[in-house]
Amino acid sequence: MDVLERIFDSPIRAKLLKLFLMNPDVQFSATDASRQLQVRPVQFAAEARRLKELGLIRSNSAWLSTLPSGKVKSKRRTVAKRTKIFAANKEFPLFNELRALALKSAPHAKGPLAAKIKRLGVIKLAVLAGVFIDSPTSRVDMLLVGDGFKKSRFKSLIQWLEIRVGKELNYVAMSTSEFKYRMDMYDRFVRDILEFPHETVINKLGV
Repeated sequence: MDVLERIFDSPIRAKLLKLFLMNPDVQFSATDASRQLQVRPVQFAAEARRLKELGLIRSNSAWLSTLPSGKVKSKRRTVAKRTKIFAANKEFPLFNELRALALKSAPHAKGPLAAKIKRLGVIKLAVLAGVFIDSPTSRVDMLLVGDGFKKSRFKSLIQWLEIRVGKELNYVAMSTSEFKYRMDMYDRFVRDILEFPHETVINKLGV
């Protein structure tokens, strides 16, 4: 079995790999990575070991501050604990190619994503930038404009997207009236999003 076959042999391994590829300069503890990917720590440990054997990630130990368990919060103090941390190996021969593949696989096909976004409320505008179009200088990854946002569905969508893109999203949601007010006031933040590279998924405002 060659390297690529071993990389994509497991769905969980692919999720781990995407996390590191999309965050090449971030170090993760097993606890943080497991929580973000919604996998069990034992699953993370097994797949991280395989990725390390392939040379795709590196690991070392570091002192991290944590809160010890206790019943009385006022008496709890942070303590330093030696913890294994993991990070991408940017010197891996196929690192750039794999990262490009991870970016292209981001779940932003207009049809399916638009359908999910429409279920969040009365959506008038949905714009993708940042991680979705490989533009690290974008102000946000996603801008949503609409009314009657359903909080539980909104939270579920963000979690679903973050797992699939492999990183925490920087997003903004605002009402239609707030968006129109900002546009009328030539708000720099909103206009930067619309004037710089982006992809429009839903547009009922004619912008």
